[in-house]
Formats: sequence, structure tokens, C-alpha cells
Amino acid sequence: MKIVFMGTPDFAVPSLKAMREAGHEITLVIAQPDRPAGRGRKLSAPPVKVEAEKLGLPVYQPENVNSPDAVQKIATAAPDIIVVTAFGQILKKRLLELPRYGCVNLHASILPKLRGAAPLQRAIMEGFRETGVTTMMMARRMDAGDILLQRTVRLGTAVTFGELHDELAETGASLMAETLSLLAEGQIKPAPQDEAKATYAPKIDPEERRINWHDSAEVIDRKVRALFPVPGAFTFFNGKRIILREVKPAEGSAVEGTAGKIIGIKAGCLEVETGNGKLAVLKVKPEGKKEMPADSWARGAGIDNDSRFSNENKG
Repeated sequence: MKIVFMGTPDFAVPSLKAMREAGHEITLVIAQPDRPAGRGRKLSAPPVKVEAEKLGLPVYQPENVNSPDAVQKIATAAPDIIVVTAFGQILKKRLLELPRYGCVNLHASILPKLRGAAPLQRAIMEGFRETGVTTMMMARRMDAGDILLQRTVRLGTAVTFGELHDELAETGASLMAETLSLLAEGQIKPAPQDEAKATYAPKIDPEERRINWHDSAEVIDRKVRALFPVPGAFTFFNGKRIILREVKPAEGSAVEGTAGKIIGIKAGCLEVETGNGKLAVLKVKPEGKKEMPADSWARGAGIDNDSRFSNENKG
């Protein structure tokens, strides 16, 4: 099959490589345009473009993939199918109907659960015990197309967003390669999603990164893991932002007092009172500084057992 592949970030790279290794003919790779990145704000190529160039594949980076010029460019590539993995633009009707096999998307959840922009983070935040990947036929409504194949993975109790991202990128690549082979052989029957079971995974709002110490230790632990390594969950101490890089629920019950209060300073961690239970804070990244062990930061900041993290930016 002739394939036009659309993808942009690291998550999409394994899918591109898997299709190439499976012998599919990739006639065009489409990625988002180069964007400024880093402290110097220099233009940076997206990971899919970098990988495509390594593989010797032609790359196209339209600002609007639905523009007449972009649609004509894609039509010229004569795709039998368009494969979309974390591309970052919505495809409109003209593109969806262009290839004879339609457009296939890889989504990082077991649909119809967790439709939307942040399924990995939401799966961890909401305490899922399993999630996975789905290949589906693309429809005009986001993540609502007919299901092709699914593969489930277990979620460990300490898994982070970064770890889950890498696992599902590889699992999804394998699933997409299998999907394409079976589609070419006519061996998949698309199955409609059960709308009654649909749930949603909206984009992470910047305010959601803020720790609420009145939440339980378990909820805070899930939030920190869901936002690690980026963008990071944060709190405040003496008016300065502190990103929590590694935490875990601590053994024993919290004393009844103030949520956010530091109730123990031990080798390698701080113990903090929450709305329900104690939280061990192992690593932090203070504002303007590098990541460090929490107890090292505490010594430098003059913290004692009467100190307290705050939900608000107050000194």
C-alpha cells in the first residue's frame, strides 16, 4: 500500500519506523512546521521530520493541512491510505475521503474511553489499572471513528507519564503495522464505538499542575507521576514555585493539622501532611535551580518541621 504518514512528536516516530520496516511504501511524510524551541528560541525540526529525513523519505510541513495546496500535494502522492499518529491538526472531509482505504489513526487509549488530547496523563491521574492503544478509522468527530484493533497494557502503581508514553509509542507502532497488513488483506471489520461508554481526556490546563495539599496523598502522587517529566506538578514555598519531581505515599497516618505541613525531614525525603495520609517528597526542582534531593533542598532553604508548602504564590 502507498501511505501518506502524518505525525509530529516523539510518540509518532516508532510508528513511522515500524511501517518502513514492514515494507510499506511511504510516499510522503507530513509533520507540523519547524517551531522555535529552547532558551535561544531557535527553529527546531519536529522528531518525525528528523526521522523521515534519516530514512530518506520526502517531508512536507504545511501550516494548514486542509488548504487547497496541501490537499493537492497529498493527492499527488497518490496514497491508498493516510496514517495519522499524533499529528496535531484536524483533518477535514476532503482529506478524510481522499484515499481509497480512508484515514487510520492511532490513539493512546482503549476507546471509547479517554477520547481527546491527554489520554496518557488522564489515565494516570484517574488511577486506571490498565490502558492501551487503538487503531481506528478517522471520522469527522474527534476520536469517534470505528475501531480496527486494540491492545491493552497494565499500568503499574508507580508508572510516570514519560514511561507510559514510551511504552505505548512502541506498542502502538506494532499495532499500526499489524492493522495496515490486515486492512490490505481485507481481514479487519471496523466496529462502531459504544457512545454510551465514551469518556474524555481534555488537554491539561496549566492550573491543573498546581498541587492541592487538601487532596489525598494518593491523588497527589498520581498527579505528580502524570505530569513527569513534563510539564511538572508544582507547589509554593515562601512565594517561590517548587516543582515536585518524585513523590510517593508514605506509610502511616498523617497527624491532624495543616495540609501541606512538613512533618518529617528524613534522609532522602520530606514527609508532608495531605488531606488524607502522608506524602514522601523525594526530589524537587526549586525555581531557577536544577533538580535535587528534597532533603538537600530543605537544608539549604532552612526548612524545619514547622514549615509548610502553600497552594498559593504567597511569601
